[in-house]
Amino acid sequence: MFPFSRFRAPASGRAFHSQYVPLVLLVLLSLGGYGLMAVWFPLAPFYREVPLADLRDFTPSLKAGAAYGLLVVVLYGLYWGAFRLIQQKQWQLRLRYVLGTAILFSLPLLFTYPINATDVFRYLLHGRMTAIYRANPFLTPPNAFGADPFLPLAGEWAGETTPYGPLWEMGAATIAYLVGPDLYAGLLLFKLVGLLTFLFCAWLLWLLLADAAPPRRLGLTLLWAWNPALLSVFVVDAHNDALMLLWLLLGCWVLQRGYSATGIAVMFLAVLAKPVALLPLAFFWLAAWRRLPAGGKTQFAVVTAVTALLLTFFTFLPFGSPFALASRLAREAADYPGFSPVTLILLFIPEWGTLTMEQYYLVVNLGRLVFLTLAGWLIWRTWHGRNPLRAAADIFFGYLLTAPAFRIWYAAWPFPWLLLDEGDGADGEGTAGEGTGVRNTGVSYRLRLGLWFLLTTQLSVIIYGHLHYYWLDEASLPTHFLGVLFTFGLPFLLAALPARQQAASR
Repeated sequence: MFPFSRFRAPASGRAFHSQYVPLVLLVLLSLGGYGLMAVWFPLAPFYREVPLADLRDFTPSLKAGAAYGLLVVVLYGLYWGAFRLIQQKQWQLRLRYVLGTAILFSLPLLFTYPINATDVFRYLLHGRMTAIYRANPFLTPPNAFGADPFLPLAGEWAGETTPYGPLWEMGAATIAYLVGPDLYAGLLLFKLVGLLTFLFCAWLLWLLLADAAPPRRLGLTLLWAWNPALLSVFVVDAHNDALMLLWLLLGCWVLQRGYSATGIAVMFLAVLAKPVALLPLAFFWLAAWRRLPAGGKTQFAVVTAVTALLLTFFTFLPFGSPFALASRLAREAADYPGFSPVTLILLFIPEWGTLTMEQYYLVVNLGRLVFLTLAGWLIWRTWHGRNPLRAAADIFFGYLLTAPAFRIWYAAWPFPWLLLDEGDGADGEGTAGEGTGVRNTGVSYRLRLGLWFLLTTQLSVIIYGHLHYYWLDEASLPTHFLGVLFTFGLPFLLAALPARQQAASR
């Protein structure tokens, strides 16, 4: 039985009212901001319009884009203020208050247009291919069904097969079957799935943080459940990364309970939802293997390998071979550069001469080499006892820095592991405020970096949208230069500010 009974609200209603007024005010102001988003970017009037809209369509000027950025910053400030208030007051609220408030924030977001990612439209389209046409989304692109009324919603990806795993495609097919031709109901249902998986992740984080001090446990869970960037990614945009993180966190909780092979099997389900989940899985497997006695290591390796093969076979059984998905992902990784530090390097090369295919693949392969070197170093560190929570955050962030393409929702991948590492406190690798009493109310440099990174990724859409079109004359190089420095560089500087301020005060 989990110790929820330790977190009780004050017995006196009057005491609760007077003590929690500042927090209630922050919640109400945040709710007003999310309500404004639903009014500013409504889903119902625009969900059938083609081509699909983005943020710049709703804010068609530099001033309007700046106003949106200000709204995001204000919401983030209210969120951080709530966390700091709870930590400073050492309040011991029940988990249901945190999750209930997250649901309250999400209600207007369910009816908000997915302004920063329209993948949810393609989720429904690929689901229709499986449920309505009995086609294989791993082999057949959407444009094979030219008469489908939803095909125009596929946009530039109409000729591409799905990049997601069979578990996700089964769920998408189920939703498509349930809603039939009702596009609006399908979008709402995908958004609801995003909200539920997001809340389930918050609950799992709460369980995994059971050894942290009660106010600390509550605050770290709040940093997930009330985060404006995550609410935007998982509720507004309904991105399926929440499902991947859910399986990883659930498997981590099973591992924490002492069931090593079962925990790894559950985590492998994340790979079958979104294959990038394979990156952190290797570190948890290695950490679990190290803890076993010599006689159990071979058995654990055999059982987990056979289980992974069986899960892959049975989940791909309706779709055929997994090699079709592997081929699709390999092609996308090599041929679809986007917003990333690697792309910035590629854009600089034409300034020195002509970008040839040899130069292109040289830069891409150098990025891969850096990533593989980092992965090898992290495996070596995990082999020698480093916390796999840290390795999970590091490998995800390393991938984001070295991959040719980056999407703003990728910034959510390292964040739960940063939160768990913050609550674990057993690694001893330098947390801000150690030995000064700051540890109980502040957060480490690594977690501050993750928080700033989530914010800069959300604001980067203004650089790549509004600044690109209205200020930089649609020039790619200066846009990427500003975007990469702002998104990937600025968080390192901003995360260092509190530590410098603490050092100055001491």
